[in-house]
Amino acid sequence: MPEPCPSAVPTPGDAVPPGTAAPRGEPHPPHCAAPAEIAELWHLPDLRPGRPTRPGACLRVLHLGDVRVWVLVCPRTGFARTARLIHRRDPQAFHMLHMRRGSTSLAIGRRETRVEAGQLVMVDSSSPYRGRFDDPAGVHSFVVIQCPRALLRLPPHIVQRVHAVPVSLRTGTGGVLARWLTDITARADEFTPTDGPLLAEITTNLLASVLGGAADTMADRDPPGSRQALRTQIRQFIRCHLTDPSLTPDNIAAAHRLSRRTLYSLFEEDGRTMAAWIRHERLERCRRDLIDPRLAGRAIHTIAAHWCFPDKAHFSRTFRSAYGVSPHDFRRRATLHESTTDVHAGTTTAA
Repeated sequence: MPEPCPSAVPTPGDAVPPGTAAPRGEPHPPHCAAPAEIAELWHLPDLRPGRPTRPGACLRVLHLGDVRVWVLVCPRTGFARTARLIHRRDPQAFHMLHMRRGSTSLAIGRRETRVEAGQLVMVDSSSPYRGRFDDPAGVHSFVVIQCPRALLRLPPHIVQRVHAVPVSLRTGTGGVLARWLTDITARADEFTPTDGPLLAEITTNLLASVLGGAADTMADRDPPGSRQALRTQIRQFIRCHLTDPSLTPDNIAAAHRLSRRTLYSLFEEDGRTMAAWIRHERLERCRRDLIDPRLAGRAIHTIAAHWCFPDKAHFSRTFRSAYGVSPHDFRRRATLHESTTDVHAGTTTAA
């Protein structure tokens, strides 16, 4: 499973500063420069063989089924995921870069960001990107994780929010992920191929949790005005779909590119849960239909079912709890009131 460079693999905290010679009897780090798998991942012009003035990257590789984990140490150098590399081989995956030491710049199209030590950033293998490990100290230690999109199981709106945005791995679940990556890469020689699926599952679950949590945090920091506008937009969407039995928090969240946690928090800011708000809106539609003279011939259970209350007993209890009277009595009283109004109106007219 693990595939280390011959006798030149650094431990997670080690580094090979520029100009440092290899220990006597051991191969020089350039022998590890741009191995086949990294050459498929990135174009590394400064680490090509034949450039002895620039020490290369030391590498350790973990094959966890379809998930790959690379541990690297390198000097200042550029890297690029080029269109040519994508055309040659695209794994349809996410690339996660976790900086342990040093920092790097990263550019995707016109968008530029900076990834500092203790941060992780996610990019798509199908999109060209470029960067440069350019920390002034000249030492960079980092982990690259390649995870197929299907395995990460992140909704598209989460991916869009966290794509190319640095995420801290210093606290909380992020700290757990950082320690996990340190542990599995340090213990790479102890694993067997049968350990791969379990290690991959734990790794992808931690990644999904960290990135999903980061997306929620970003949403919580949106300006109040934008949150109010979003809440109004969501309510309008729900009102247009009140008769749809498949209206669920997951569907609503996906339609607005939000996580469920963010969706719930938007409603809770008004002191009412989303479920309670939807139930109230549906009950109001039922109440209006029950007093509509044009629907006087329509059965109560038909009206209730239309607004997604298919169970008669449940609807009756819910309606009574909200309005203090059963649907039948409510309709009867409304009908009597309407009839009395008509009589008085007719008498007044006759007089």
